[in-house]
Amino acid sequence: MPKRNNINEDNSYNNKNQENDNNHYVGFGVGVGLIGGCLFAAVIGVVFGLMGDSLFPMVLALGSGFGMLMGIVIGAVMDNNKNKV
Repeated sequence: MPKRNNINEDNSYNNKNQENDNNHYVGFGVGVGLIGGCLFAAVIGVVFGLMGDSLFPMVLALGSGFGMLMGIVIGAVMDNNKNKV
């Protein structure tokens, strides 16, 4: 009967993937992008006088969405550069 290897010791592929799988910059980018985009959209709404207008919620939603998108992109680039080293 062949000797069975211990799964935890021999499974180097999964251990390597677990080490490279900590994408914490993406989560950080989403959080900061959401808050930053919302604040940016609120400032734009105040500057252009959209606070009482029905257009302001759409500007606020688009600002938050674009902020999160930029946070995801920047976080992914930072994680990619961190994992190359």
